[in-house]
Amino acid sequence: MTESAQPPTGRPRRRREATPVRRAARRPPSKPDLDGRGLSHPARYSDNLLDVFRRHLVAYRHVLDPFAGTGRIHELGPAWDTVGVEIEPEWAHLHPRTIVGNALALQFEDGSFDAICTSPTYGNRFADHHEARDGSVRRTYRHDLGRALHPDNSGQLQWGEKYREFHAHAWAEALRVLRDGGRFVLNVKNHVRNKQVVDVTCFHLDHLESLGLSLVARAEVSARSLRVGANGAARVSHESVLVFDLCE
Repeated sequence: MTESAQPPTGRPRRRREATPVRRAARRPPSKPDLDGRGLSHPARYSDNLLDVFRRHLVAYRHVLDPFAGTGRIHELGPAWDTVGVEIEPEWAHLHPRTIVGNALALQFEDGSFDAICTSPTYGNRFADHHEARDGSVRRTYRHDLGRALHPDNSGQLQWGEKYREFHAHAWAEALRVLRDGGRFVLNVKNHVRNKQVVDVTCFHLDHLESLGLSLVARAEVSARSLRVGANGAARVSHESVLVFDLCE
């Protein structure tokens, strides 16, 4: 027996087998039951967004959200007198300081508010007319509400000319009820369509500046996404908060 053929001495080494790397499962945001009967909403403010709003609204007490949804604007705190307007009664009734109304025809006098703080729809897949079962991962305004939307609800508008026309009208009406020297805080988010980023934020920024608002601050806030569907692997990872002043 040659040296190379000698049996090994001591305990033989055990061959380590490669352990497969386990990736943490990416769970989509859950669909909350907001009224005990299955009512939900796919685009509520996060706690992080509310923190940003508070920082930029310190000197502005009377605040309107013309797209109030489930009414999280009222969680700003006791330092603010908040009013919400929401077109769908089921969502409006989730908070006593939200009234049923239309952002295209606000029921307030000119210059009634110190600040507007709101988030428009984004023209993304939440606007799909999706009729899914409750267990579906996908989320839409229609699905979460449980019925067809009001004709003036922008939650059914995909990005395009009708989306832009709707918000041009809505922002003109919002500025009508904002006092001179008031503040406009806007939360908006881009999205991916056909693997290309749709710059929804730029549209809103440019249009609001064309109406006489001056951009004074901008922040990015991390955002969770469902990450399902055709563009599931290509989501925009943040939302934008744009802060404007209306010069006297």
